Amino acid sequence: MKSWIFLLLLSLNLAAYAHPEIAPTRPETWAQSVHSAANLYRVDDKLYRSEQPIGDDVAILLQNKINSIINLRYFNRKKDQQIFSSHAGVKLINQPLLTWRVKPKHIAAVLYQIEQNQKDGAVLVHCYHGADRTGIVVAFYRMVYQNWSLDAAKAEMMGGGFGYHSVWKNLENLFTEQNLADVKAELNQLRQMR
Repeated sequence: MKSWIFLLLLSLNLAAYAHPEIAPTRPETWAQSVHSAANLYRVDDKLYRSEQPIGDDVAILLQNKINSIINLRYFNRKKDQQIFSSHAGVKLINQPLLTWRVKPKHIAAVLYQIEQNQKDGAVLVHCYHGADRTGIVVAFYRMVYQNWSLDAAKAEMMGGGFGYHSVWKNLENLFTEQNLADVKAELNQLRQMR
């Protein structure tokens, strides 16, 4: 039974990347592709999103003046240190999220890190694929800082071509007015503690 579940999850994962050339028409307001091989997108002047960077991505990240990298990965968190060890100017932040346990307070903690580090330049937020955890953080970034509606932010997360895995219904269920209010309240508490 366990091998069946593994195969199902693997096939869902591979299906998301099987036909990258078949992408829906993207509204101009959605994140714009910078480097498709890294699932790297520009959200706005101060925020980028991607999958786990590899050594080949360093030059493009530096070229885009990314000064801070927020890693949402819960497991294998040290990959960024290995890749960016010779780049002292890049600040590395671990803010792990468990995909199946994301709560408004966790989203607020990541948004606070983004907000604080954007004072020093562009920020990259990533997880393993740059799709699910990264997607929910960017969606709430859109709603909190850019006043996007719940529907607009959810549409970009799920249909933006980032590889969103529809198995994570709990992430989709976070799109409520109450959760948005909770994220904003948690974010305000973090600001007051500073």
